[in-house]
Amino acid sequence: MSSMIMGLLAALLLGLAATVAPALAAETVTLFVTSEKTDTVGVYRGAVPDLALVKAIKVGREPHNLGVSPDGRWVATSDRRSGEVSVIDARSLEEAARLKLGRQTHDVAFSPDSRTLYVGHETETFVSVIEIGSWKLLPRIKVGRAQHDLSITSDGKALWFTVTNRPYRAGDARVGVIDLATGQVTMIDTGANAHDVTLSPDGRVAWVTNSGFTHIPDTRVDYLDAATRRVLGSITVGKYPFHSPKRGRDGNTVPASAPEMWFSDHGLKSVVAVSLAERRVVATVPVGVEPYHIAATAAGTLFVANHTSNTVSIVDGARRAVLGTLKVAPRPHGLAVLAAP
Repeated sequence: MSSMIMGLLAALLLGLAATVAPALAAETVTLFVTSEKTDTVGVYRGAVPDLALVKAIKVGREPHNLGVSPDGRWVATSDRRSGEVSVIDARSLEEAARLKLGRQTHDVAFSPDSRTLYVGHETETFVSVIEIGSWKLLPRIKVGRAQHDLSITSDGKALWFTVTNRPYRAGDARVGVIDLATGQVTMIDTGANAHDVTLSPDGRVAWVTNSGFTHIPDTRVDYLDAATRRVLGSITVGKYPFHSPKRGRDGNTVPASAPEMWFSDHGLKSVVAVSLAERRVVATVPVGVEPYHIAATAAGTLFVANHTSNTVSIVDGARRAVLGTLKVAPRPHGLAVLAAP
């Protein structure tokens, strides 16, 4: 073979190598998933996407949302029907504490220093506060409204919440912000129902979904300036947008520089990506029936709890593709992911 042909072949091979997409880096994770039907938190572990059940941890009645402490040590779930919160030791995979708090515990949020746990209530007008480790109940924060979902700022100074215990009427503010130093509450009227509030990866913008009731879907998602608490605008997302991954609830690996946010969508039975720069939908990936919470890894893998399908979809966020489907215990709702030890 002539040197000219050899050179051409070498150049061709180099060109082909340059166009091949790099392989996905192997991720080994521990995934926690609530089962409202069995009153357990399932723990699944393995290399993505091949996870397997390693333990089912018994908790209170109807475990709902999940939170994970920033230091990765604790996982908390609201036991909605028993009015409790269960805290799981992420190392031993044992329930470390179960505390009676009040009616219909719903969402949970850990402080950035992992020392405090905040628990919202759907039918109480206060937020419960727990000291981590001692499991001591601290003074409640009186907010005057029942709360649905929570979101804490990265500096730990403010706790955002939504109100969804009744349909919206004009002038009825449905988004609130608690100053955690003073307890002062500021209510914001966005002009719509509010379901979940999620701070953008950089913490500058609060995104609010409005499908607060299963019989009143709303395609509108509002976004607010987190510092001034002023409504900046709204966009249309899918048919029935619900939740987006947030630090401290669904995991801790949403990078501050992430260019997009993902929302679960009941109407589309999908997850939907929204560009933060362009403030528009840029991708839709089909998952299961009634997708609720989403957890994300540092590599951009998404885990989606499909409530009616009794599955968790595993999605490659960057490639907009489903990597696999994990069968889980009935009625999964909340979930959280940690890098496996």
